[in-house]
Amino acid sequence: MRYYTTKPANGSTIFTCTFCAHSVNTRDFRSIDGNCRTQAAAAINQHAAALHVRPWLPGKLGGRGAL
Repeated sequence: MRYYTTKPANGSTIFTCTFCAHSVNTRDFRSIDGNCRTQAAAAINQHAAALHVRPWLPGKLGGRGAL
């Protein structure tokens, strides 16, 4: 699931968290490390997972999941 929106900005792309105003720009990353859009998306998804998304923990078989 994506936890960001994108917006073009002067030859780069800004990725913004859907839960808060945190954002990263593709210019913040180096192409030598891989695709800058992929790195930006991963950074925003890691931010959302760490601060906003509660992990789902399955219950026992036949039971209900943890709430």
